[in-house]
Amino acid sequence: MFGSSWWLYGRGTHGYAAAMVSGRTFGRRPQRCAAVKTQAATRALVLLGLAAFGVGPVLADPLHFGLVARVSTPDKPVLTVTADEPLQNLSIAMEPQPQDDGSPSAETAPLKTTAKKLGPGQKLQLKLGTGKAGATHWQGVISCQAGGKLWKREANFDTDVRKPLDITFDPNFHSQHLDIYKHFVEVQLSEPADRATIDVYADDGTKMGSGQVTFSGEAPGTWLRVPWRGSDGPTDSVVLRLAMKLYAKGGSDGSIDLYPWAVSVPHEEVQIASASIEVADTERSKLDESLRKINTILNRVERTLLQFAEQGIVTTAPPSPKLYVTGHTDSVGADSDNLTLSKNRAKAIAAYFRKQGFRMPIFYLGYGERQLRAKTADNVDDARNRRADYTLALEAPPAQHGLTWQKL
Repeated sequence: MFGSSWWLYGRGTHGYAAAMVSGRTFGRRPQRCAAVKTQAATRALVLLGLAAFGVGPVLADPLHFGLVARVSTPDKPVLTVTADEPLQNLSIAMEPQPQDDGSPSAETAPLKTTAKKLGPGQKLQLKLGTGKAGATHWQGVISCQAGGKLWKREANFDTDVRKPLDITFDPNFHSQHLDIYKHFVEVQLSEPADRATIDVYADDGTKMGSGQVTFSGEAPGTWLRVPWRGSDGPTDSVVLRLAMKLYAKGGSDGSIDLYPWAVSVPHEEVQIASASIEVADTERSKLDESLRKINTILNRVERTLLQFAEQGIVTTAPPSPKLYVTGHTDSVGADSDNLTLSKNRAKAIAAYFRKQGFRMPIFYLGYGERQLRAKTADNVDDARNRRADYTLALEAPPAQHGLTWQKL
């Protein structure tokens, strides 16, 4: 029926679309999406049929096409025309038609868009329909004036709008649903589960592992374990990003990125006198060295996050790194007094880092004598227990004993 035709590989608005037309490729860079309720599109292979009107020699087309055919609500499929030469009076007119099996299309209203002029490289886009879930078969005509002559083609293709696949995960990365040492993470889907893939990246950008798993249609809300295989990476790097793709039995899919990155910074302990929050001048070089190590780790992870963003491969914008300072005391004194003392010590160290130019958010917390490093009896003056811990993380480590992090 048609004089010529093109195959288009369509992916949703959070992926990319590519169309091969007359030897040219039309593409679109990936975009980021929100974390939990993903708008990632499912894959589709669609046929865009184009037939020339009239007779005569076949000339090079003055434009080419891109189609985003399968998306998740509330996004809409998009047909894009890109001019390869100057065009006048460009028009795209499409109408929904019954499906091949005779069932009605999801969309019912005809659509049209026009442009009086388009220069080479300029685009005209037509959003197809209202975003109503379901499949639609479209037929129509694309026409324009090019080189002083009328150019027309008949367009014939299918689109599919699906309800988004909701992916739920436990935001507490220290919970039973994620273990980076045992190499698994658990998520929940809003539809019966089909399969999942996962790629694991370290904070220096290296790939640490990957995995895939097939499910048996587990009901929505079921915790689904997604394992991976791989190395633990370089000794000075840790897991930064879990890039997951999940598929439902009904054909929907979604992508999420999880960032369970947390690094405990090794350091030489600052000696603080009992019942004091003052850091002696002789001890400050230790804090300076700790800050140097903190900044080295931060520079590494920030470079990696920037690389991910520049490559356009992330679906979830990661949170910013933060520093968490935890203070501890020995067992001398009352529990309530030690809680206050340790919090003030942590705050003093955090304030010192800030004064030295540390730019990231800092949070502090005091555990008093509740997490003794050296187990002692009550009222024992042991310098090993008067300490601070430094943790870099994208999400706050869980606070213990009903306490909460405070921001400097």
